[in-house]
Amino acid sequence: MGLTAIAFLIRWIFDASLGNSARLLFFLLAAALSAFLFGRGPGIFSTFIGTLAGNYFFFQPRYRFHFDTHASVITYSIAVLEGIVISVCAGYLHRALQMRADAEAELRHLYEAERRAHEASDELNRTKDYFLAVMSHELRGPLSAIHYCVSDRLKDANLSEDVRADFALIERNARMQSRLIGDLLDLTRLTRGKFEIELRPLDLHTLLTEAVRTSSIDGQLVGPTPALQLRAEETRVQGDRDRLLQVLWNILRNAGKFTPNEGRIDIETFNPSPGRIAVRVRDTGIGLTAESLSRIFHPFEQATVVTNKKHGGLGLGLAIARGIVELHDGTLVGESAGLGEGTTFTIDLPVLVRVDVPASSKRAGVDKPARSNIARPSLSVG
Repeated sequence: MGLTAIAFLIRWIFDASLGNSARLLFFLLAAALSAFLFGRGPGIFSTFIGTLAGNYFFFQPRYRFHFDTHASVITYSIAVLEGIVISVCAGYLHRALQMRADAEAELRHLYEAERRAHEASDELNRTKDYFLAVMSHELRGPLSAIHYCVSDRLKDANLSEDVRADFALIERNARMQSRLIGDLLDLTRLTRGKFEIELRPLDLHTLLTEAVRTSSIDGQLVGPTPALQLRAEETRVQGDRDRLLQVLWNILRNAGKFTPNEGRIDIETFNPSPGRIAVRVRDTGIGLTAESLSRIFHPFEQATVVTNKKHGGLGLGLAIARGIVELHDGTLVGESAGLGEGTTFTIDLPVLVRVDVPASSKRAGVDKPARSNIARPSLSVG
C-alpha cells in the first residue's frame, strides 16, 4: 500500500507534464518493487490497487471507473495482466535472493561450527601431546633408576641363579618400558614439529648391515634371519645415523615378529631412479588386509585386535618411522596382497649429491609438518 501510494503521488505531481501518457507506468513499477521486496502476493495486490487508482484518477473522463466499453476493459485487463506477470517474475527473483541469503547464512553457520570444532580438536591434541610429554618424562626417571640398580646387582657374581633370573627379567622389562616411553616422546616431538635430526653423509649399505646385525629384540632373535641383497650402486645418503637405524630396526623387528621361523625375510636395495635409493623389506608373514594397510601408519593403531593382544606394543613404531623418513625427504610405504601373503615395506631416500656439503647439519620436524601427517594420525602393527 505504501509503494502504491508513493506511485500515486508521483503520478499526481507530474500529471500536468505527463498528460495521458504513462498513466499506469508508476503503478506497475510499484507492483514490481512490491513483489521484489515482499513476494508475489504483495506485488499482485499492488497491481490491482494501482490499476484501479490509475483508471479512476488518470483516465479521461476522470473520477469514474471505465468499464463500460470493450476498449476500456481490454486496456484495464492488459494493465492487470502486465502487472501480474511483472509481479510473478519479480517474486521469483525475490525468492531466489532469499534462498541465496538463507544458503549464505547456513554456510556461515557451518563454517563457524567447523571452526569451533577445529579449534576444539587442536586444543585436545595439544592437551594430549602435553600429557604424553609430561607422563613420559615422569616415568623415565624411575625406570632409569630401576635399570641402573638392576644392572648393578647383575654384576654380583655371588647371586644365585634364581635371583639372577629375576633381576634379568626386571631389566628386560625395564628396557621395554624405556623404549615405549622413548616412542611416546618421539611421537610428541614429531606432532609438535620439534623433532630434530642430525644430517651427516652415510653409506646406507653399511647402515643396513649394522641394523640387520643388531635388530634382535632385547638380545633375542625373533623370526628368520634376514637375507641381504645389496644391489644399489648409489648408496651414499645425507641422514641421521641413529634415527635411520631406528627406522630400519622397527621395520625389521616388525617383520621378525609377524613371520614364523620357517618363513623368509628378504632385504633388497636398488636405485629406482637416478638420485634415489630404495630399501625393500619383504617377509612371508601374516600379511595385512587392505583396511589394515590404511591404518598401520596411524599412531596407536594396530593391524587387528588379535595382533595387539598377541604381540603388544602401542602402535607407534611405523608412525615414527614414516615421520623420520619424511624428514629425510624420503617416503615409507607398505604393501600386502592380503592375510597370509606377507608384507612389504619400501623406504625411498635421496642419494647424496656429489658436491661439497656440510659435514653436519640439523633439521627439525617443524620443517615438514604437512608431509609427516603425524598430527592427524598417520600408524603401526608394532
